[in-house]
Amino acid sequence: MDMVELATDAIADYGYWALGVFLVILAPEALMPFAGFLAHEGLLNLWLSILVGSLGGTAGSTLIYLLARRAGEERVRDLLRRRGRWVLVRESDLDKVLGVYERKGDWIVAGGRLIPTVRSLVSIPAGLLPMSFGRFVGLTFLGTFIWNSFLGLAGYTLGAQWSALEPYLGVYGALVTATVLVVVGIFVVRRLLAQGIKGR
Repeated sequence: MDMVELATDAIADYGYWALGVFLVILAPEALMPFAGFLAHEGLLNLWLSILVGSLGGTAGSTLIYLLARRAGEERVRDLLRRRGRWVLVRESDLDKVLGVYERKGDWIVAGGRLIPTVRSLVSIPAGLLPMSFGRFVGLTFLGTFIWNSFLGLAGYTLGAQWSALEPYLGVYGALVTATVLVVVGIFVVRRLLAQGIKGR
């Protein structure tokens, strides 16, 4: 039995608290359509499920934010100065990321919750800036609530066919992940080429 099966069994047996706890560590795409189905069957309240799931997702993202905040910008900068060349990341790359966050952080934190893979990463620069705790939590909850509402309502609408949503979410997640990998790949190749030229 994998983690998702364990989670769905726990939600079916124990309801809201299990949904909230598992969404601290699992992606909402795995559980919110199922919660919507349970609401369709009258076993859970749809909007309470969405609220609890959003609180769990927000808690998970906030843990990452707090870890980044505890590490601190200076510690990360020091690590990049000493070891950055081994991971092909420079201190100037951090400056660029933090600069984008200072200009568009609200949209990135809220909108990033709708994007698999990116969802967890957006908490890190927010913690390094650091974006204020209240602002981060509020924006994270907003984005998470919007996405969980879509997933929960989809599961509710599909009813017993809720699992039919899974292939579409899988394609969506795969496309986003592939896009991220392509962008990272381009970055790595360009950085390797730049280092090779400098080494001559």
